[in-house]
Amino acid sequence: MNLFAWNITIDWKTVVNLLEYDYIESFTKDWNKNIFIFWETNHKTSEEKKKFFEDKFGKLITYDISIETEDKIEILSWEYEEWIYELVSFEWEQVDFKEIKERFSEVEEVISIREAEISSKFWNRVIKVDFVY
Repeated sequence: MNLFAWNITIDWKTVVNLLEYDYIESFTKDWNKNIFIFWETNHKTSEEKKKFFEDKFGKLITYDISIETEDKIEILSWEYEEWIYELVSFEWEQVDFKEIKERFSEVEEVISIREAEISSKFWNRVIKVDFVY
């Protein structure tokens, strides 16, 4: 099993039924649905996971996935009580996964810390921290 965490945006009319996953559903400013999911998967790549969700929901408006076979990812908490999701991205020339992890590892609201896409500005990995409160 591989850990993954991701944030997707789908059309507001899409019915979401992800009984196999724990997820948080919210709405974007244009009323589309934003879903944050973290769990374990048998999929080995982000492309496999993306296809799985596209088969379930149709076209993804946006997506941001981290899977441990391709990215550094730490799930710091498997439990949360509130349902407000916030994503913070760290992008600068000297960004370091270990430093971000040390900085946020004791913050109760942090669910995961993960590497994401390549920065178009600095050409290194963007580090993302997923909060739920």
